[in-house]
Amino acid sequence: MSYSSRGRKVRRRRKTLNIRNLIILIAGCVVTILLFVLLVHGAVRLISKGIGALSELGGDDSSISSGVSEGTSGESSEVSEPPVSWTTVEMTEADERSGDLILVNAAHEYTSEPEDMTILYGNKPNSYGLKVAEMYLKTPALNALNEMMDAFQASSGISSTLVTSTYRTAEEQQELYEADIAATGGSGSGEVAQAGHSEHHTGYAVDLMYSSPTGYAYLDGTGSYAWFNENCYQYGYIVRYTADKQAITGIVSEPWHLRYVGPVHAEAIQRGDYCLEEYIDMIKLHDSTNPYSFVSGSGETYLIYYVPGEGATTQVPVQVGRSYEVSGTNEGGFIVTIPTSSTGTTDSQPAADGVSGTSEPGVSGVSGVSGVSGAAADGTSDGSGSSGSASN
Repeated sequence: MSYSSRGRKVRRRRKTLNIRNLIILIAGCVVTILLFVLLVHGAVRLISKGIGALSELGGDDSSISSGVSEGTSGESSEVSEPPVSWTTVEMTEADERSGDLILVNAAHEYTSEPEDMTILYGNKPNSYGLKVAEMYLKTPALNALNEMMDAFQASSGISSTLVTSTYRTAEEQQELYEADIAATGGSGSGEVAQAGHSEHHTGYAVDLMYSSPTGYAYLDGTGSYAWFNENCYQYGYIVRYTADKQAITGIVSEPWHLRYVGPVHAEAIQRGDYCLEEYIDMIKLHDSTNPYSFVSGSGETYLIYYVPGEGATTQVPVQVGRSYEVSGTNEGGFIVTIPTSSTGTTDSQPAADGVSGTSEPGVSGVSGVSGVSGAAADGTSDGSGSSGSASN
């Protein structure tokens, strides 16, 4: 074979290889493009599905959110209290001198005669004794006293505590006052209040004595009897005259003299370290538009506010559908107490001399009912060996 023939064959072989390589290259490019197209298409579909899923999820979330919002709104509308509406109860000038919170001191004379009185003799437990048989208290005050003395006996084991003074008539008070003047030789008494200015005339005050080695003595608020200072408020009583309030009350310390004001106010006075004068002055800063909100130890919230007397009659605002109590203050006005949890489904029982009830538009509360009851029983003491003088 000649050199030229061999060269032509080589050139043909190279040309054939080049064409084959070109075809392979083109096929490879086509395959690559197809794969790329498929990859892009798949990616686009995947992204589209993802966006759709996210969109659907967003729609569900929005729907759920809307549902929650609607549910919350519905629940809120169910539990929210309707706007408070008001009505009034008519109180008279005489009502200003009735109720648990009447203030009686040297500046405020008590000229009424208490009603709804119960004799202690025959209406008391064995947890305490009586100095004399004929002793009376306002019925709520007596019921609270009985509970308190039972609790003290259970705590201390002492049942010899003696009730030495409760209700006194104006005549009895005047006799005590004049007797003290005669005994001391002064122009006035520093120990006994004048008639009309003693809490004992209200039927809300109690004096207690204890049995000492030398006979009965007035409670001094120490030892086992410190229990009264710490716990009497739970039964609606306060220690009326303390040494640190003497400049306000005008009375020296009398740990034995307990005054009934009702459990809500007794607790508020105890926790606020008030005397009764201070407490009434504090409540006078609050009217029905800005009531004093007191939360008791039991968790109940009470709205308490003052309404000044307006003469012969006073329209006292109370909330519709809630129970209330109105007490006169004996110094020109009224104190209203409303438990916020009350619904008005059941009328309140009449409160002592004051007024209580459940208000409805244009309907007054229920006045307290007076009465004296009792029967004889044992448990009295002659108080022999007693020491001290008659209290205010």
